[in-house]
Amino acid sequence: MLSRRARALAHSVLVGTVVMSLIVVLRVLGLAGTTPLWVFAVLVVVGTTFHEPALHRALSGGDLSRRLWPRVAMRYLVNTATIYATGWGPVLAVTHLVLLSEFTGQSGSRAWRPAAVCSAVTIGLGELAINAGLYSYLPEPQVHGVAVLVAAGTVLACRFFGAAVRAREQVETALRGSEERFRSVVQDGSDMVTFTDRDGVLRYVSPNSSRVVGHEPEVLLGDGLWKLIHPDDRDLAHELRARIREQPDTEHSAELRFRRADGVWRWHEVVVRNLLDRPEVDAVVGHQRDVHDRRTAQDRIAYAATHDALTGLLNASAFQLALEETLGHSYPVGLLFLDLDGFKQVNDVLGHAAGDERLRLVADVLRTCGRERDVLGRLGGDEFVVALNGVGGSAQAEAIAAAIIQGIDAAQPPDDGGTRVGCSIGIALAQPGEVDARGLVRRADAAMYTSKRRRRNGYELSAGSMPAVAG
Repeated sequence: MLSRRARALAHSVLVGTVVMSLIVVLRVLGLAGTTPLWVFAVLVVVGTTFHEPALHRALSGGDLSRRLWPRVAMRYLVNTATIYATGWGPVLAVTHLVLLSEFTGQSGSRAWRPAAVCSAVTIGLGELAINAGLYSYLPEPQVHGVAVLVAAGTVLACRFFGAAVRAREQVETALRGSEERFRSVVQDGSDMVTFTDRDGVLRYVSPNSSRVVGHEPEVLLGDGLWKLIHPDDRDLAHELRARIREQPDTEHSAELRFRRADGVWRWHEVVVRNLLDRPEVDAVVGHQRDVHDRRTAQDRIAYAATHDALTGLLNASAFQLALEETLGHSYPVGLLFLDLDGFKQVNDVLGHAAGDERLRLVADVLRTCGRERDVLGRLGGDEFVVALNGVGGSAQAEAIAAAIIQGIDAAQPPDDGGTRVGCSIGIALAQPGEVDARGLVRRADAAMYTSKRRRRNGYELSAGSMPAVAG
């Protein structure tokens, strides 16, 4: 294939050949004045040379907005000499507008002023040449009148042409600015942008997807992004899709986990808007950003606000709320209230670090003995609670209490100067709607103190607790 330079040279040669051929034809027909053909040949060669973009880049130092006046003047002088040599001078001055289109293509709307001035000046010089004896098919003084009209029309045409080019430049500048802003937001921003069609198929993913989700755009097109959603978040994603369909042109958001290319799950905030009804968009537009650090920090704060720092069990206030929710269900509930026996001796003899270790040991035993649906908590100090959701009756509650006592005893290190701890447990049972959370805790607490008085390292059923029916 020809290079750009070769194509430009070939175009210049073709234009020069066409112009020279036309002049020869006019000369044969007696319509090209009396100027020798060699003069025309020189003018055409010079004209095509001045037409070369490479020459203009060289004359302007590579910036085609510079040295515009001398470059326009050279082209207009050669063009005027050629058209006046034919004897039809002002009649062919319309070719000046062709030159203007070339210069505006190279240098923009700024070219109209030098083009208008050079048109008027060169036409005036041509008329001076006719007045000095240059052959003209139009007689004097009529040729001068035509020249005035043509010069005025050319100047006005240059002005209007320049205004049109200027308007186009303003539109292009605004468009480039919009494109740059779009590129900055879409490609370089923190949000990954997606377009989904009416069938729910992902048709566009912004190039920054590799940074946001760790995958290239082509991997995500179709339903690739959907496959990255954590299985536990799929239901929430389906709900988000439903809201989008039901409420067009409304912004919806959700936080979902996505799997990166390295297999790591990260929290993302997904904001979507249904713009299918807008013909210029015709898509569901999504913005997705990584909020894992923020979400993790929030989860840590929420966890710290609801959990005991030492054992990881629910703290007193969080357990109270959980127990109230549990009592609102339609099944019986049991509550175990635990208080350690001999815990003060551990702190006094072995120190608080050993005491903390015993508390963590008790929490581990509760996790082992409790069922998956049970709620565990530490009220403070050496007091623990276990809410038995759907307890099958007093026998089941007592079996769990006995298992906890045995588990604590078995998990401790050998006795070291009377530092083994025991556990007294109070048990309270309640049917749905029978008692509130505070009342059930008071029952279990009272039963625990009864157990301590009667025997340590044992359990006691609250006197107010009737045998529960299996739920």
